[in-house]
Amino acid sequence: MYTPPVGTWTAGQTAILAVLVATTLGAVLGDAYTTMLGLSKGFTEGNPIMKFLFSKIGQSLTAFLSAVTVLGFGVVIAAHSLGAAYVYFGGGTVVEGIVTLRNYLKLKAAK
Repeated sequence: MYTPPVGTWTAGQTAILAVLVATTLGAVLGDAYTTMLGLSKGFTEGNPIMKFLFSKIGQSLTAFLSAVTVLGFGVVIAAHSLGAAYVYFGGGTVVEGIVTLRNYLKLKAAK
């Protein structure tokens, strides 16, 4: 699939990308929030990298850096291929959304 260079995208293409970026960011922040709630209730972090970073730089900074990293990679991908950016952000929304939902269900069951 041909991807036009950045700056030549149509308004519709830009709008689709903006929606995907926003939903991915929402899902990443949802994961961070539900993880923090779970940890405060005695749950343990399953991701060893995040667990390490929580102990070194704290949960808030780790969540911020995670969101910045996800969005940063997406920007680099979008600069090279709009189609690939759609897949990246769409996949990120789905994966992080599933993690957020799983966290929420665990929190709900723990009440």
